[in-house]
Amino acid sequence: MNMKYRFFSIIVVSVVMLSSLTLSAQKKVFHGEKTTIPRIPPKNERIRVVIVSDAANEIDDIYAIALAILHPERFDIEGFVGSNWDHTHSGVGPESVGLSVQEIETILEKAGMKGKYPVFAGGHPMRYEFERSESDGVDFIIERAMAGTPDNPLWIVGLGSATDLASAYLKAPKIKDRVVMFWHARTENTWPRQAYNYNVKGDIHAARMMFLAPFPTVIFDTGTHLIAGTLEESAEYIKPYGELGRYLYEYRLKNPYFTQPDKGYFDMGDMAVLIDPSVGTWEEIDCPTVNYYMDYNFEQTNGKVLRCIDVDRDETFKFLYDKLKANYSDR
Repeated sequence: MNMKYRFFSIIVVSVVMLSSLTLSAQKKVFHGEKTTIPRIPPKNERIRVVIVSDAANEIDDIYAIALAILHPERFDIEGFVGSNWDHTHSGVGPESVGLSVQEIETILEKAGMKGKYPVFAGGHPMRYEFERSESDGVDFIIERAMAGTPDNPLWIVGLGSATDLASAYLKAPKIKDRVVMFWHARTENTWPRQAYNYNVKGDIHAARMMFLAPFPTVIFDTGTHLIAGTLEESAEYIKPYGELGRYLYEYRLKNPYFTQPDKGYFDMGDMAVLIDPSVGTWEEIDCPTVNYYMDYNFEQTNGKVLRCIDVDRDETFKFLYDKLKANYSDR
């Protein structure tokens, strides 16, 4: 072997070893066992929340946000983060965060709550496994998390991709004992084989972090049966009640798909089971690890998580109907 080739080989081996050591070091910093199983507070207690939503993506986010802001006795909402989303047919990607922020602000305005809560832009999907996505939304999550304590954690309710949840942790791992990550990861149709859903597709690096990182985690893994009901039902229980009610009803008319009685309103379930845990069915499970294809691995687990496996459809919609009537019947 000539000296030039030997020198080149040494360089290549050194680079590979350095990369391997760097990856191992990052895993030691950011991966870890989930030692705390979240407890959903009793329904008479308030919960500090930041809601992270790809609000302009689907109609269910809009209804979920409406449900949350109409329950101030339950949710101490500290703010919102508009998150990323994308569709092959729309190619909206880079504009998605701004559209989500705009939609959240529109809902608040229709509810008569303009300016009541701060709304921040989240980040674009993570490029690499341990590279966080920087954004004002991520900084806001960290700031609000650090304002709490392990006994009074911030609940980060993620209704879309996990980008902003994972990035906040990657930027400030110290928040791990001051947050509960409540993530809409509806994989009920592929459980327990694979974590396969739209929110995973949005940012796989972030999705993997939800299972591999040590922060307390709730997986909302249900909601397929949270169907919209007929337009007549919406016309009776939603449309008459204020600008918010009209907006929610008329949003159904924007897309023929939204008008179908069996259209799923999945994200409403996340807020419903936090409003009253008794409308959900829960189980404490070993947290599976996941590979790069999001296959679940129950041979190598990572502590425990709380998983919601069912939610009552009629009670979920009744929460919304009752609050709309109570707040806007005289307007």
